[in-house]
Amino acid sequence: MGGLSKKAYQILNLEREENQQRLLLDAGNLLFKRPKVQEGPSQESLAAETIIDIYKELGYDAVGIGPLDLAGPIDLLKNSRDAGFPWISANLADEQGKPLFKQWVNRKAGETEIYITALTAPPGKKLPGIKILETEAVIPKLLKKFKNVNQNPFIILLSTLSNAENRKITEQYPDINLIIGADRSSVNISPKHINNSLFTQTEKQGKYQGLLQIIFGTTRQWGQDSSKQLADLQNKLGSLNWQLRRLEKKAKLAGQNEKFKATISRLINEKGAMNTKIDSLKAIVQQKKKSGAVNDQFIYRFIKLKKNMPNDMSTVEKLHILNSKIRKLHKNNKKTKQASKLIKGMAGYAVCETCHEAQFKFWENSMHASAFMTLVDKNKQYNLDCLPCHLTVDASNVAFKIVTSRGYLSYPAKMQSVGCESCHGPGKSHSLDPDTVAMLRLPDKQTCLTCHTSEHDDNFDYDVKIQNISCPAS
Repeated sequence: MGGLSKKAYQILNLEREENQQRLLLDAGNLLFKRPKVQEGPSQESLAAETIIDIYKELGYDAVGIGPLDLAGPIDLLKNSRDAGFPWISANLADEQGKPLFKQWVNRKAGETEIYITALTAPPGKKLPGIKILETEAVIPKLLKKFKNVNQNPFIILLSTLSNAENRKITEQYPDINLIIGADRSSVNISPKHINNSLFTQTEKQGKYQGLLQIIFGTTRQWGQDSSKQLADLQNKLGSLNWQLRRLEKKAKLAGQNEKFKATISRLINEKGAMNTKIDSLKAIVQQKKKSGAVNDQFIYRFIKLKKNMPNDMSTVEKLHILNSKIRKLHKNNKKTKQASKLIKGMAGYAVCETCHEAQFKFWENSMHASAFMTLVDKNKQYNLDCLPCHLTVDASNVAFKIVTSRGYLSYPAKMQSVGCESCHGPGKSHSLDPDTVAMLRLPDKQTCLTCHTSEHDDNFDYDVKIQNISCPAS
């Protein structure tokens, strides 16, 4: 949820800066992270309602429905639809085959008529009263309808189908000009020409904001020219800027500016040369736009939503309200027996201290020791999305996954921190028989990445951080 306020800021800022007509589209899978959530009041449903509210305020033109959006009650989607939220799906139907939502919407950009439709991928399990129609049963009819209204439309498909299925669609239906995917297994996909279609996708769950600027021509054919070169250069510039910032920060932390000086200087020179090329290509693209290009052209970039980016304060306020609702929900319904399963085999840092006093004192002054208090300071100690990474959990277990279990709400005080056992594994057996039962000496990179994901720590360097948190030798 943290990326939403940054995403909203970028969208609103781009509108102010570009001063051009825009379409806000999302292919789907935006409400939930799991294929099934509990019925009734829950943290997941509260979060989904807030996402809908934020998207609606931003003025999205169309949002496709994905299988993860169907993880909650269908009434959530229907009620928001009735309140004006722009859900669309060409193939989501009732048991009689009647569409449950709008199958398409249309917009106009200058003289170009734009039609937007969406395909919903089948959810993992059958949902009562819901049917997913085959692509072949809906897309040909819609394309025919669009062509009957306008002979030269620009057709966009929002799709939560797999990338392989989307590629097949480009082969079967050349009249579709743009496919925006939401395959859960994929990351950013730069726009690719596949037959007559352009296919692209932004990484899941709000880590990036995708920007695709389209210059409409007089035919529905994609042109191969300076627009593509400009798009590639802008993306390379973004990557180079990231490398430069990372290297400058690394040099500063290590106190070795001279060591990195030559590399930083080289990157700065590359950046200058690249900016000169980009300015030149921008002028060419702008001139073609004024003169009237024959082919459709595009410029694109992916904006990484980093932690240090500005936030949209209206969205921040909505997220604060959400946090208050979550806090109230869980505070009034905290008792559960699930915690005992989560801490099975654990001893707690107080037991570790009896034999490892020096290591305990080192840990006590670390950020890991105060991890839970950072949630308390932000009133997020009841947020199930945050708790697992701020408590003592067995992240060293290869089978461990962060789940939103209510058991975390009743964690004992001795486990309310990122304690010794988060890195070294459960220590109860070791505390009873230290000569026989060994502990993990050093957590591997994957253990750390369980919580230090790019979404929450976009500057995590395992080799540097492991040195900073390593306990003194026994």
